[in-house]
Amino acid sequence: MSSAEKAASVLPELESEDFRVLQAIELGMSNFEYVPFDEIVKYANLNTSEVEFRISALNKKSFLYGQPGPYLGYILNYTGYDCLALNALVKADVLEALGRSLGVGKEADVFDALTPDSGRVAVKFNRLGRTSFRETRRKRGYVADRRHVSWLYQSRLAAEREFEALRIVQSTDVSAPEPLHQNRHVLVMSYIDGYNLADVDRLDDPEGFLDDIIKNIRFALKAGVIHTDLSEFNIVVQTDGRVLLIDWPQFVSSDHPNADMLLRRDIYNVLRYFNRKFGLERDLDETLTFVRGAA
Repeated sequence: MSSAEKAASVLPELESEDFRVLQAIELGMSNFEYVPFDEIVKYANLNTSEVEFRISALNKKSFLYGQPGPYLGYILNYTGYDCLALNALVKADVLEALGRSLGVGKEADVFDALTPDSGRVAVKFNRLGRTSFRETRRKRGYVADRRHVSWLYQSRLAAEREFEALRIVQSTDVSAPEPLHQNRHVLVMSYIDGYNLADVDRLDDPEGFLDDIIKNIRFALKAGVIHTDLSEFNIVVQTDGRVLLIDWPQFVSSDHPNADMLLRRDIYNVLRYFNRKFGLERDLDETLTFVRGAA
């Protein structure tokens, strides 16, 4: 069972005091590597015995990590963080129930879910702690200048970034999920009905599908956005055959100092894949010229 599924199953059992302790630890994590017990008591505004009881119960549910060092302290793990986000989304009438897994990646889990009015949505839980902390800081410029950034907060920043990108491209012709809500490291978006291009062995019209990808890159650039991490793993072939571009947290604006290099790399990755998988050849420079709107 994933941490999100565990959090969803335990959520109805938790009481307001449990959430106060979880939120106290979350707040303290911005200042401490492990939040001291006395700080948790202060932030939660509960008496010592109540906090001791709640921490013991949350520990049994595997919501926390304890300090292995010289003082008594705690941090949230992903199950605890998932629970805080899911609780907020339920209270905001965004989610009603978590469904089946739609995909598990190195840095995120995506689930089907139901809204209170029985609509279907996709829910993305960012999991940046699965990869090297140093590598994550190197690849993601929005954390590079921060000295104390926990992997939970990195994941929250990723969700915020992707929500921002999706909002920008939503008003354009870019085919991307519609952003619906974001809380902490969790992004709720329109349902994703299809398969990763990497998992598709055959396309009815590979040349036409490639054309659609290139047009979407052009539309995004016109909106001032470059994906920067585009590959067969974040291009979806929808059940109706249309393109959907997903996974936008590493996007940059078109005025970024490395914009030309990042745009070239995105297009190169796509053209290389279609050449290798479907035998299609496209000139990189000509494609770049089209994307930039000069053709």
